[in-house]
Amino acid sequence: MYKKHTDEELVDLLQQGKDKAFDELYFRYRDLLVRFVYVRMKSIPIAEEIVQEVFTTIWERRKVLVIQKKFSAYIYTSVRYVTLDYMKAHTTTDKYIKYIIDSNATIITNSNNTIESIYHDELQEAVDKATSLLPKKAKEVFVLSRFKQYTNKEIAEELNISLETVKYHISYALKFMRSYLGEFN
Repeated sequence: MYKKHTDEELVDLLQQGKDKAFDELYFRYRDLLVRFVYVRMKSIPIAEEIVQEVFTTIWERRKVLVIQKKFSAYIYTSVRYVTLDYMKAHTTTDKYIKYIIDSNATIITNSNNTIESIYHDELQEAVDKATSLLPKKAKEVFVLSRFKQYTNKEIAEELNISLETVKYHISYALKFMRSYLGEFN
């Protein structure tokens, strides 16, 4: 019904409360945007989450939505900014997780770095606790990936699961760790 409408016509219909117009915009752009985000994030679940967030915002603001340029430019710009915000918000925590799990990370405890040592111990304890709270399969995959340095292919073979399942569990575990270790940002 709405396939023949232009993007701008669909936006007008969306503002009038036609939810099928929203559906059409979503189906036109979803896969393209997920690929666009995936190139930057290297994670399908994160890419899908970001695209979903942008479309959710459009839906919530549909009655007051003002698009001064083409919808395609608007949606790509929105996704790009949300992706950058996501990267900025998660970079610090990812560095701390990598630091703790890196088997070569050493802390020299002397009077000059006592605070760093205490911080390290607290962070190590929090990482251990968060790891223990992961679901069984996500925990197995995460430990093999981050602690034992297995490749995704090696994990898939070891646990007899698909490569996509490995990627999903790693993405899930990292998202959980970021959330759990939020206080260390």
